[in-house]
Amino acid sequence: MQEKKIDRKLINELSKRIIDVAREMFDSGLVVSTFGVVSARIPETDYILITPSGFSKAKLSPENLIIVNLKGELIEGNLRPSVETPMHTHIHMMRPDLEAVLHTHSPFASAFAAANMEIPCILAEQAFYFGGRIPLVTNYSLPGTTNQAELNSIVEALKYSNAILLRKHGVVSVGKTLEEALDAAIVLEDVAKITLLAMLVSSPREFTNEEIEYLKEFKRTRYGQRRDSI
Repeated sequence: MQEKKIDRKLINELSKRIIDVAREMFDSGLVVSTFGVVSARIPETDYILITPSGFSKAKLSPENLIIVNLKGELIEGNLRPSVETPMHTHIHMMRPDLEAVLHTHSPFASAFAAANMEIPCILAEQAFYFGGRIPLVTNYSLPGTTNQAELNSIVEALKYSNAILLRKHGVVSVGKTLEEALDAAIVLEDVAKITLLAMLVSSPREFTNEEIEYLKEFKRTRYGQRRDSI
């Protein structure tokens, strides 16, 4: 897709949504201090709107956001973009179906990442939402990596779940909308918390592949409301 003139109305609308999501990340305890990243693809372009490095997600304003292209090159903005820009642009480049990529340090999910563990699937909501275990990118090295093999491993893991763990670092969640990516991050943290507590008091049995497929089909066909009834 060719880079094109930026639509200011689109930028303004997307900026507001990014700010709202960033603040919700902070308020929900998914990030603290200046950690975490939010990025979103500007519709019908190869431009990414991303949060700056070293800014609290509770105090961002639209003028703090930065526009980069899929190579990570600065297009617009006065601040330095997140150090995780290479990861975000690589995901956006390889997954044009996504609007949003979020990176959090949510404590319970990050505890599994720090322990170099996937999150086992012992909860129905995890099977519903993520389709099984939460993958761990085991060859992730250090924040800000530009290593192509590591970046490709992140994209590969996202084929199986819309939220994944980065070894000894944190969480990446994605969505077709910013709000969907935020919801994935929130649900993941809740799943991680319950799973960790369960593992403290027993050795919970994971769902089998057959049970997971049943639960996925159950959610698809029987959970929630039909669109024509809302």
